[in-house]
Amino acid sequence: MLKTWTAHRELRAARRAADEQLLASKLPSPRLAWRIAELVSQQHRVELGRSLTDVVRGADERKLPNARPLDRGAVRENRAQLLELASRLFDDDQSVRPRGVLMLEHLLHDPKGPLYGHDAARRLSLALVRIQEALDA
Repeated sequence: MLKTWTAHRELRAARRAADEQLLASKLPSPRLAWRIAELVSQQHRVELGRSLTDVVRGADERKLPNARPLDRGAVRENRAQLLELASRLFDDDQSVRPRGVLMLEHLLHDPKGPLYGHDAARRLSLALVRIQEALDA
C-alpha cells in the first residue's frame, strides 16, 4: 500500500512541475510530451467539457444554489462562452493546446478565481477569452 501512495504522490508532484513549465512557456519541452498527451486526450477533454456544462447547469436561476459557491450571475452572463468552450472540448476534430487546457483547469478549480468570486462577470469573460486564445494559439 505504501508503494502505491508514494507512487501516486510522486506522479502528482511530476504533474504539478510539468504544469508549471507548460504554463510558463509558449513552446513546451519535448520532455513534457507525456503530460501534453494527458492534457489533450479525448477523455480529459470530455471531463472538462462536462465540468463546464455542470457549472452552467448549476447557475440556472430555476434551481436552488448547490454546495459549490459559484458566482451564478457571472456564469449566467457568460453562459454562451462557457457552452461554446465546452462544445470545442467535445469536438475531437478540433485540436487544443495544452496551455489552454491547463488554464481552463485552473479556472474550474481555483476558489479565488472568477467562477467563485462575487461580481466577477467581467473577470470571467476576460478569463474565457484568454483561455480560448490559449487553446487556439
